[in-house]
Amino acid sequence: MGGRHAIRLFLLNAVLYGACSAFAGVIIGDDLPTAAQGKVILAFLVVPLVLAIISTVAHVKAHQWSNVDDMAERLMHPHQPPSKGDR
Repeated sequence: MGGRHAIRLFLLNAVLYGACSAFAGVIIGDDLPTAAQGKVILAFLVVPLVLAIISTVAHVKAHQWSNVDDMAERLMHPHQPPSKGDR
């Protein structure tokens, strides 16, 4: 796995964690007190990025190709043919 692949993995993880964070933010957004809104919004931005970094590093250290790697490659190259496991 090269550096470009690690970046693709990070982007995939950031999109997935960011979408979950955005959904949680929409759910609790109306119930936040005005004073805490800035801190909570910052947490909804920072926590998914930290989780994406941690999960990317853990995945790259595992040195095993999985379906996550296929999804990361397809994120940047949507017209790529399926891998051997998808046939």
